Amino acid sequence: MKRVLKRTGAAVILISVMVLSGRCTRRPLVDAGNTHYVRVYLDEEIKNVTTGFYNQALTKPDFQTPEILHVILYDQTNNRIAAERYLRDRKSDARGVYFDGYLVAEPGDYRLLTYNFGTESTIIDQHHLYHGAVASTNEIPTTLRSSLSSRADGEQERIVYGPDHLFVDRNEMFTLDYGTEIDTLRNAAGDHFTAGSIVLSYYLQIRVNGAQWISSAVGLLTGMSGSATLHDGNLRTEDPVTLYFEMERGGLDSGEPFIYTTFHTFGKLPDQDNQLSITFDVRTTDGRALTTTLDITDKFSEPEAVEHQWLLLDQVLTIPEPEEPEGSGEGFGPNVDDWEDIETDIII
Repeated sequence: MKRVLKRTGAAVILISVMVLSGRCTRRPLVDAGNTHYVRVYLDEEIKNVTTGFYNQALTKPDFQTPEILHVILYDQTNNRIAAERYLRDRKSDARGVYFDGYLVAEPGDYRLLTYNFGTESTIIDQHHLYHGAVASTNEIPTTLRSSLSSRADGEQERIVYGPDHLFVDRNEMFTLDYGTEIDTLRNAAGDHFTAGSIVLSYYLQIRVNGAQWISSAVGLLTGMSGSATLHDGNLRTEDPVTLYFEMERGGLDSGEPFIYTTFHTFGKLPDQDNQLSITFDVRTTDGRALTTTLDITDKFSEPEAVEHQWLLLDQVLTIPEPEEPEGSGEGFGPNVDDWEDIETDIII
């Protein structure tokens, strides 16, 4: 009886080992005839973000390579999703960074759209429709808007954050035939796919006398588009917005100080009558709120803007020196709670 039990126990152990070993074996999860290999490279040559800087010594914008790409096949007949896959395997070769994986789809005619997933500021809506997928950003919160002295009148104006870089690739016509082996999807030129950003980054700079008195500065740029369609990267002209961005001080020891930033945008509205104005909203170290608005429409057509996406403004802003508080003696008192907001214009 004991021998029978031992043999039975040994058999159970042997079967268990065989089952566990079988679980470790890599086997196709799908029919190879419906499986397609996909590789998508990233074009990370982005002006003023990874290359083409106006001043290498200044603080550069944050940039991180995406972690996930979303690849979608849309049925040609109804433009709805027929198959999709999130590519997480990130690799690199001499050509650059790429993501790859496998997409399962039946034979048929498709459109293909790829974009990076998980952006912080950029929002993707209606991705289930090929021609309906739109990228946009959120409006700034009410509390932030109320702190902008130049926008205190509450006029109807959409003020939004700038978008993160969104890497997109699209292919209008794909015909998948049935095969017995895993094939590789390629673009019309017979190459792997490459996704490039549909977001532009502009470097902006203006000289400031008295920049040492600036506590914080933001820019508000009108005449920009608040969204873009993914399938063609075009701006949505029906969505005008004002772009909000923070600015930094530079050149304080050079004798020609300035404030600067690199802002991200889907682009300026193409209408020839579209006027682009920028408002500088500044807070000084003694609590004053200073503002000025400039027309910079022509700047976008200058060679530096067209070729390099640099907006180097000719005007010079002047921040008046803080007035000495009464009874303060030789300097400012240590208690900033007594400061009052005094709104005035920045001198040009």
